[in-house]
Amino acid sequence: MDGWQLTCLTLAAIVVLIGVNRFGPPGLLYAAPFYLPVGVFALVTIHGDSAPRQAGLWLMKQLRHMMGATTQVYRPERTHLAGTLNLPGIRASVQLWEVDGVACAYNPHDRSVSVTAEVEVQGFLMKDVSERHDLAQQWSPVLASFTQRPGIKRAVLQERTIPTTIRPARDHYERTAQRQKLDTNSAVARNYDEVMNQSEHFAVSHRNYLTFTLDLIALGPQLKSLGGGADAVKALAALEARNLADALAAARITVRRWLTARDIAALTRVGFDPEFAANVQDRDEAHAGVDPIALGPMYMEEPRGKNGVVYTDSGVHTTMWIHEWPRSNTAVGFVEPIVFARMPATGEAITHILSIVLTPVSVKKAMRRIEDDKKVWRGNERLRAKRGVDGSAADAADWEALELQEEEIVAGHGEFRYGAYLTVSASDEEKLDQAVAGMRNALARAGMEPQILYCQQAEALMVNVLPIGLGMK
Repeated sequence: MDGWQLTCLTLAAIVVLIGVNRFGPPGLLYAAPFYLPVGVFALVTIHGDSAPRQAGLWLMKQLRHMMGATTQVYRPERTHLAGTLNLPGIRASVQLWEVDGVACAYNPHDRSVSVTAEVEVQGFLMKDVSERHDLAQQWSPVLASFTQRPGIKRAVLQERTIPTTIRPARDHYERTAQRQKLDTNSAVARNYDEVMNQSEHFAVSHRNYLTFTLDLIALGPQLKSLGGGADAVKALAALEARNLADALAAARITVRRWLTARDIAALTRVGFDPEFAANVQDRDEAHAGVDPIALGPMYMEEPRGKNGVVYTDSGVHTTMWIHEWPRSNTAVGFVEPIVFARMPATGEAITHILSIVLTPVSVKKAMRRIEDDKKVWRGNERLRAKRGVDGSAADAADWEALELQEEEIVAGHGEFRYGAYLTVSASDEEKLDQAVAGMRNALARAGMEPQILYCQQAEALMVNVLPIGLGMK
């Protein structure tokens, strides 16, 4: 039970107590119209979530509607505070710094700084199962290192799929035609142009990013040794970026680039304004990215009466929390159906952002948690023995899982608290419904189950669109 349910049950118990103290045993009947509805309400679920929590979220959204806080319109000529970004709410105070071509996103609210890299494994989908397993084994120590030293607040793995252009192919064709002095008016050239024009509609970009966030409070002594202040934060972020790049290289994971401030602004802008993607992607290297002043939405709204969507410049978005993961052992790359999800009717690629938020758990805390779970399991086993009830296969599986977790931690693996968020985007609500249906099919094939974050869509969209390692607590 969550805190909302416990609060309702506590209120119901208080009503019962007051009724009995005031009227004696008949007070149970007198107070029944008050405590029964509250108690039943605490046990009801809405959209897979507890009714009290959903009611609380709905009431808070209505309050935001009354205060006009569900609509964000950017006014370019309005006076803005120096050092703030064009983002709704507290995200506006995030500061983008840059050192040696690496963007550092400083969040003053939780005293953290994040750096983001675009990563890839060449030909991963073309490799056989044994090679994929070997890559996963080499990736495991990199993750484990996040749990073995203080200062790593979280790591976020993100996959973005958006429509793209075939400009590199067109540029290559034009250069080749000029160099070879080809006749661009020939039948072959015209056919090739037609093929490129038709393939433009099927071009899709799949990009992977890794963001790691440093806890500046835990790293205070290091910052002090570096001189303190913003310069020390930048130096520490650059140092950790180099260390991570070396670790990824050892794991045969290629860092294609470290994102600059303009790169972060471009990813964010395209997330809010999907139709702007082609404009960004067609820019040459000298003008790549977007000025950070334009990274936010020009318009953003949580519509009244529609709790599962949010509107931005040229898109309609739904963000889901993945609460059910595969229950059995899966192959490496089991999220492949999500990455290549398609519209059920048209077969078009679904524009989406998948973020997996990993919060490291120290080895000491992980071992303590396993020991506590073992004590609970042994206590339940003794109670079953007293009642003469035999243990079930599920009970045996729980014990085996605890033993396996302990063995993995002793062997050097790390433990994380996971959270996964999936944002699906489309140009209108009709296409969004189709995209969500296609994505649910893909999630089912991957053995995962999502839940729409009702009344939290704006916050959830910010978590996914901003590639700076945010999470939802």
